[in-house]
Amino acid sequence: MRERLQTESSGGVFANKDLVRSDTIIDEDRIVGRDEQLGRVVDNLKPVLHEEGIPDMLLSGPSGTGKSLIIHAVCKQIVELCESQGKTFGVLSINCEGPKTADRAVYRLVKCAADDLGVDPGVPQTGVSTDQKLERLYELMREYYDGVIFILDEIDMLEGPYQEAEYNSLIYQLSRARGLADFDGPISLTAITNYADFMKDLNSRAQSSYNPDDIFFDDYDATQLRSILMHRRDAFKPGSLADDVIPLVAAFGSQTHGDARKAIDLLRWAGELAERRGSDTVTEPAVREAQEKYTENRKLRHISGISTQKKLSIYAVAATAYYTKGNPEWIPAGPAFKTYQFIADAMDADRYSRETFVNHVTEQSTYGVLDFERRGKGRGRGVHMYFSLSESPETIMSTIREDSRFTDLAKEDAPIRAVVREHMKRFHNDN
Repeated sequence: MRERLQTESSGGVFANKDLVRSDTIIDEDRIVGRDEQLGRVVDNLKPVLHEEGIPDMLLSGPSGTGKSLIIHAVCKQIVELCESQGKTFGVLSINCEGPKTADRAVYRLVKCAADDLGVDPGVPQTGVSTDQKLERLYELMREYYDGVIFILDEIDMLEGPYQEAEYNSLIYQLSRARGLADFDGPISLTAITNYADFMKDLNSRAQSSYNPDDIFFDDYDATQLRSILMHRRDAFKPGSLADDVIPLVAAFGSQTHGDARKAIDLLRWAGELAERRGSDTVTEPAVREAQEKYTENRKLRHISGISTQKKLSIYAVAATAYYTKGNPEWIPAGPAFKTYQFIADAMDADRYSRETFVNHVTEQSTYGVLDFERRGKGRGRGVHMYFSLSESPETIMSTIREDSRFTDLAKEDAPIRAVVREHMKRFHNDN
């Protein structure tokens, strides 16, 4: 094994593989199809260069549509321009999927600042209060930075173990940080989410202090994806990409609802497959094989990674489909919502509104987990939302129960079945 590790590569197809890693911060000239969003982020942040205030922002839209890419690309330029003016602009960015709680998220921000500045965090991860961690964060800001932007990626994942989602507390604190920290420079809080209606879920305290410029990022189409990939073509050695590779990757990308991140990853995987086979050219078969490997269990992997409330919502739809007599393909939202409420109570979890439940479920159509449609049931009988799962309900339920918070639902088989059948019966009798 050591001999293989130490053996130098005898070629390969890549010239700069980092250009086809979706998390690489790229230059502005490689950003394609996002002129409006890029312009708004630039206009919001450029007052920093004149020591003026900057607004909070909310970047929302489906995965892989350039939200993180653009905010980090602009911040990179701001940092460099501030340095040329003898000023220090702090970009304190965390992904909220990892911390899970506001306390841990605050520590991550402290650690981010300390790493950026090359100093000791000054507080331990555990054993001190969140307020002490916040005060250390503010201390670092006052001592070292002339301006700061907080970037909270996947903010909706910061739900925490309690009934009220913990992103409320974090947003409330950070959106008031200038006053709380006694900080003289400009501060912006930028939250990033896939959930278009995120602001509706904030509590009144968070909404009162966080009034962002809401910038929406829509899906890329096939033409835009092709242009994005062409702008990264120099990741490969000259002549190593067959002519039909980028159009094919863009076509696959547009089929997955315009996710540029997945398209870029697919192009890299195809290159890696070619290299493993000793080829110096990436061809169509390599793209198709990479796509095949990617789609295997992709939906189930996605379900494993979503937030607790979204898992609860999808579990309720799957349970309604599974326990309904005859296993119908289309499940009405009403009975599924009643099942959601019952399961939330059984788990001692927060019960969200029907609107939020429906939003959580329909969002999963972006990832191919399900389809949804509205149907009328005849004159005077109303229009109803229906869901249709793309995987078997039993498989989805089993996948979600791998999460320790959902394990005990296997013991609720009989009561969940009873709830489902009762509300399905009522739905059909009423409609």
